[in-house]
Amino acid sequence: MKKSRQTHHIDTRLTEDEYHIISLKAENYGIKKSQFMRNLALSYPLPPCRADQRVLLELVSIHKNLNRLGGLFKLWLTANQDTKVNLGNRSYTSVEHLVDDIEATSQKILTTSQKLL
Repeated sequence: MKKSRQTHHIDTRLTEDEYHIISLKAENYGIKKSQFMRNLALSYPLPPCRADQRVLLELVSIHKNLNRLGGLFKLWLTANQDTKVNLGNRSYTSVEHLVDDIEATSQKILTTSQKLL
């Protein structure tokens, strides 16, 4: 099947703000402005948003680091069971409290990242 060429051109006047918004959105999707406008005008699907993918990758990285941190704290606190630990505005008297707090934060990150999918 022969692919048809795009031979027609449409001129559109935009304000500076409109042009800037369209440029940013096209960049976020990783496509040219003309492709972005064509997809919107003809109700074609847009590719996955690269900005969302970057945020998702960052959340996954934070989630992994938080889990590593939890493991290190658990190891340290197990070795120092009698020591009360002060971290910021919270104090932990047992490994379980710290691990519960880390797991709750990890779960929030996971829930937030799933909203992006």
